[in-house]
Order: sequence, then C-alpha cells, then structure tokens
Amino acid sequence: MFGLYLQAGFKKAADITPSSLEGLQRAPVLWQTFLPSARHYKKYCKLVGWENSARMHPFYWQVRGLSLQLRLLAHAKSPFKLLGLVHLQNRVEEYAECRTDIPCELVARFGTVYQHRRGLAVEVTVTGNQRGQRVYSATGTYLMQTSLKPGPLPAYESNIAGPGETSPKTAELAFSAAMVRRYAKVSGDVNPIHLSTLTARLFGFKRAIVHGMYSGAKAVSVLEQQAELNGKAVRLAFKRPMFVPAKALLFSEQDDETTHFSLVSGDREQAETYFTGQIG
Repeated sequence: MFGLYLQAGFKKAADITPSSLEGLQRAPVLWQTFLPSARHYKKYCKLVGWENSARMHPFYWQVRGLSLQLRLLAHAKSPFKLLGLVHLQNRVEEYAECRTDIPCELVARFGTVYQHRRGLAVEVTVTGNQRGQRVYSATGTYLMQTSLKPGPLPAYESNIAGPGETSPKTAELAFSAAMVRRYAKVSGDVNPIHLSTLTARLFGFKRAIVHGMYSGAKAVSVLEQQAELNGKAVRLAFKRPMFVPAKALLFSEQDDETTHFSLVSGDREQAETYFTGQIG
C-alpha cells in the first residue's frame, strides 16, 4: 500500500477540464474480488471496539477496498493528486446484508465532482457484490485544494448536522500513537500524515493525525452498543484533524428515526469539533 502513496507522489495529474471531469463518471472503473479473512475482521473489530463480530461494521468493506480506491485516484486519467487530498465526508448506505465469510467483489468509481470554496470535491464510490447481489455501497468525498474553476459544477454542501448543544455526553474516546499505527497496519492506510510527527511535518502538520475512518468507526461502535444500527445509513462530515495523542468526547441525541452525533475535543465552550455524524 505504501507503494501506491509513493506512486501518487510522483504522478503527473491529468488536465482538469469540463470534459475530463464529465468523463470521470464513465471511466476509469476498477474492480477486485476480496477474499474473506476472519482473522483480519476480528483485528479490525477489536481496534474499533465493535463487539459483535458476527455483524458487519458499516465501514469494514470500504476499508478493505482502500487499495482499490487509491489505485483509482492514482490512475492516469484521474486529475486528482492523492497526496494532499482532504477527506470531507463519508457515507455508507448499504451494508446490512453484507457478509465477512464469503468473497466480495468491490467496484470503485468516481462520482460527482463539486466546486468547493477551497478547490474541487470529488466522490469516490465503492459498491460490493456477493453471490451476484449488491450488498454494499459507500461513498467518500475528498477535497483537492486548487484555484481552478473548470466550468459550471454543482456547489459542495455539507448538511450533516450534529446534536444540539444540550445533548448528553455518550463516551470518551482515546487515541494513542501506538493505536493509530496499529490501525494504519490493519487498514492499510499508511499515509505518512498518520505515522509519526516527523512524517506528518513533511506535509505541513505539527504532529501525526488520527485517521478519520478510525475515529469515526470507534464512534459508530459506541452508538451501536446503545441501539443496534439495523442497517441504517451512516454519514460523517469531517471538520478538522485530530492530533495524536488525543482524548475526545462523543455526544449524541435521538431525533425521530435519526441519531445525531459529534466528536469534540473537550469542554463545549471552547471545544473543537472533529466531525459530526448521522445514523438513519
């Protein structure tokens, strides 16, 4: 996986034009069959605090398919530079019928490209099929910072609202450097910004940062213990990086059929919000 990051670092990006962006939704499309690994899934569940490994964690197959997503972003037809991309949002809409004990064919493709105030935001969609049936669907949205405005594009909007100011504290989550490195090993996400202070500084961060998909997965695990997800869609909107080591507070509240939650740095009066999320 580290080789993909190196490849991306030296990649010459394709030209960004209205026609090239429009063509992204047709090609490239990459696919790969991933074999089941009970050992790997148990390691993942332990890291993110998912207690019932007989059920599918919503983020798991998206994590297993990370190499496929990196290959898509590093593709010669992709105008996006992998290094420097910022994870803005993540949503998982289908996972209830997905299994970890049989092979899963994952397909990665580009979705909609948006105009963001700091550049371009692009969707990377992963779908999964088992025994001829679609059982998984997840989409990550990533920001490439650029001054380019290549023609009319839909404006990027984030409408994932967190809980209200009076919502109760649900849990406290901790992230050590060792935990983050273990997650990097299990997930395959060995982006240098997560590995050490030294490598993070090479990319402009004062210290290593926690993977957003790690902190998000732990939050979802806590909420699943309170009330089973039952296949409900899970959405996250990332707000700012969390530096290692870190302790953060998880707040949540129920609104009709939707759970709103957020992970913040501490006392709400001076807190920084790492992400907001919704289940349902």
